[in-house]
Amino acid sequence: MKGLLLNQYYAAEKSIKYYVPISFAVACALLFFENAMAQRFAAFIPIVIIGTAALEVLKQESQSGWDKYVMTLPVKRNHVVQSHYVFFLLMTFTGLLIAGTTYVVGNFVFGQTPGTGFVYGVMDVLGITFTMGFVAYPLTYLLGTQKAEVVYMISGGGALGLFFLSAIVFELWIAPLNLFQGMNIDLMFSISYMTINFVLFLISYAVSILVYKRKEF
Repeated sequence: MKGLLLNQYYAAEKSIKYYVPISFAVACALLFFENAMAQRFAAFIPIVIIGTAALEVLKQESQSGWDKYVMTLPVKRNHVVQSHYVFFLLMTFTGLLIAGTTYVVGNFVFGQTPGTGFVYGVMDVLGITFTMGFVAYPLTYLLGTQKAEVVYMISGGGALGLFFLSAIVFELWIAPLNLFQGMNIDLMFSISYMTINFVLFLISYAVSILVYKRKEF
């Protein structure tokens, strides 16, 4: 497992070293705007950008032929899938740490205290990132890593589309039911969206193992 994770890190190393300082700088700049939407973007950028670096590994593995070479190594197929999902979570957690660091910088260095929009933004983007993961991995294993770039675009577009669709459905049909009386509606949506997509991400892990085990190389 350690070797598989290291290989994925080296495959995405250049992207990670580029994305980390850029996302941190942009997020810090956005925190200066006393606007909930700007603060949501400040939380959005580090998490989604660093998280997508893990998905780029699929494309790199296809271009280098690693996806076929790894089958000759003494590793089980479920370990290959597991390493992809673990690396994705590690990159997402790294993005979360960067978002948290921008909060500290804004609060203690620049005297800017991020509002609730930043917190909601963190949960929303975690949900979006989990959506990208649960779409990209099983679909890539099914269609092949040669189409990883296409799957990468589908997962990104699908994740954003699903987020906005979920927000519309929640506002028009669920919120009017008054199921969350006395509670913050935005907070309830962000928590629900993040939790549901994390569960779907875990389910996709089981699906990906089944698909990958039956795949012929």
